[in-house]
Amino acid sequence: MPWYLRSLADRDTHYGDLQPDGQVIAVCGAVFKPRPLPYDRLALAASPSDPDQICPQCQRDKLTS
Repeated sequence: MPWYLRSLADRDTHYGDLQPDGQVIAVCGAVFKPRPLPYDRLALAASPSDPDQICPQCQRDKLTS
C-alpha cells in the first residue's frame, strides 16, 4: 500500500488502498479522495520524509500489518 495525501495539514497523509471509485480507504479508517500530486500522480513514491505529515494511527497500523 502507498501513502496518500488527504490535505496539506499535518498528520493528514494516510497509508491505504485506492479504490476503483477513486477513493482511498486508509488503514486508520479514513475514506477520502486523495489530493493530486505533481506529474499526475496520486500516491507518494515513498513514505513522507517529514514525520509530522504522517497520520499517527496509519503509522502504527502499518508497522503491525
